[in-house]
Amino acid sequence: MPAMDLDTALTTIGYGCGQVIIFVVSFFIYMYSVCESMSVSYVVVLTSCEFATTKEEKTLMASSLLGGMVASGLFIGFLADTYGRKCIIRLALLGALGFSTLSALMPEVYSLSMMRIIVGVFLSGVASLQVGFLIEFHAPKWRPTVVALCGQSVSAALIFCPLMAMGILHDDFSVTISSDYDMRPWRFLMIVVQLPGWLALLGISLVPETPYYYISVNREDKALNAIQWVCRMNRKKWEDLDISGISPDDRTSISEEGGFLKRMWFDSMRLFQRPYVGTTIICLLLIFGLFFTSIGLGIWFPAIRNMDNSGSHRLCDLVRNNPVFKNPKWNVNGTSSAEPFRCNDVMTNLIDPIYYGLAYFGCYTLSAVLVRFLLRKYVIALHIGVAFVFGLALNGVSQATLVLISFTGMMVMPGVLIPLASSVLIDALPIHLRGKALCLVRSLARLGAVVGSTIVGLLIRVSCDLTLNFFNAYLVVSFILAIFLPK
Repeated sequence: MPAMDLDTALTTIGYGCGQVIIFVVSFFIYMYSVCESMSVSYVVVLTSCEFATTKEEKTLMASSLLGGMVASGLFIGFLADTYGRKCIIRLALLGALGFSTLSALMPEVYSLSMMRIIVGVFLSGVASLQVGFLIEFHAPKWRPTVVALCGQSVSAALIFCPLMAMGILHDDFSVTISSDYDMRPWRFLMIVVQLPGWLALLGISLVPETPYYYISVNREDKALNAIQWVCRMNRKKWEDLDISGISPDDRTSISEEGGFLKRMWFDSMRLFQRPYVGTTIICLLLIFGLFFTSIGLGIWFPAIRNMDNSGSHRLCDLVRNNPVFKNPKWNVNGTSSAEPFRCNDVMTNLIDPIYYGLAYFGCYTLSAVLVRFLLRKYVIALHIGVAFVFGLALNGVSQATLVLISFTGMMVMPGVLIPLASSVLIDALPIHLRGKALCLVRSLARLGAVVGSTIVGLLIRVSCDLTLNFFNAYLVVSFILAIFLPK
């Protein structure tokens, strides 16, 4: 009986408890990465008085973790393709959780920002490799649906964070450590939102490495063991299946020639050569746009909505009156100037962030349904088109509910597409380039989040309308790119 390739073997075994376990582990991995990324949305507001932060310092805090993720993503993928998805995800979780705990103890804004950069270096592997780890336990026909469903971890994280904030920030307490250092509630919030990460670390330690990785390093015996684990978890008898072994694929083997940097450079450059260059560049520019709008603008959502949003006001009118975007004014002696500044470090609106998370839940559900009936690229284009309509509406609508719906929809509709657009790279590239492609493309694409976050932090108070329409303009570019994605 001839050996099978992995896609056929996974299809023969069928979907069952094994894939559900991998799904749950991947769910908590991605949920943690979102919790860690979004917690700074609350810290930016909650440290305004304690650190007397300017808008530039707020922007630094908001972008620091994303900057670290950009830096490490350039080589994390190479490590994952060399040492395995599970190994790198587990190490990345340990590093991110450890340094995140330390960052919650930092005494001032610059040390906090530096620690968040280090957290981002580790978190890049957690966020980027999760989709590859998930997909490589699933047959091709299930992948788009599973990726869309696992994206619900984003909505879970976006609901989890404000719920934890409601519980912890309810009373303005502090634990005095020394005369000039207090443990205020925001520090405990940063620690509590790590809970999904600890669950993910436990889960990733209990499941096997992906069979596709073992095939890429010519370990067919290990790949067979991983497939047999799936079979056992699915309550199938191995003897009843027509699988005698897993066939190797010469196209997937990893080169062992040259040093680390030489091999990393060679394999990375292959992504920008035929026949992969078209797919790589289209996916890169598209995912850049998704991060630019959904994360770059979305990371400021709790801060922008942290005020009285009732009444008939355009979004930009609300921004102009938002104290979060005003700078404290001090004279050279350190005393307040003639124009007094009242800092705002209280989260007065934690309901809108919950609506934001519920919107992600609805849109992920919609994308999971649509992807069963439409080509993946048309689902992506449809979501981006709707986001553009919402973005245009923000230029004119002033009714409170419509402003919330339009602002939320503009960010959520592209945000739910990040895992789905990333899955294009999985299906379009050979196994030994997948980890590199995912991390390299998503790392470079995260520059979009850094650029978007910086634009909002520095310019939205200067020219809100122009800032919002920057995002609308790139949504048009993203829509065109989506049409040219491979099937």
